[in-house]
Amino acid sequence: MSKNPFGKTNIKSPYAVYEDPRSGWRWEVLKTYKSRASEEKDRYARWFVKAYSPYVPNGELGDTYRNDVLEHGTLVGATEEWREVYG
Repeated sequence: MSKNPFGKTNIKSPYAVYEDPRSGWRWEVLKTYKSRASEEKDRYARWFVKAYSPYVPNGELGDTYRNDVLEHGTLVGATEEWREVYG
């Protein structure tokens, strides 16, 4: 089993930022609970994020499904380590 390099919560500096300009959603990834290899086997894998939307313009902290972010969002910013792991 591989180690999770994003398992520590990083509130002030997100590991990655995804946006969906069509819907106005933005997700700042602050923590992942599993390594990428483990996430790919779990369709319910979660990320801890700060999510912004037209309904919550100041953002809200919480868990969201990894697949929802990857399906609807586009990566607009990330740490070098995140880009190495998630592309």
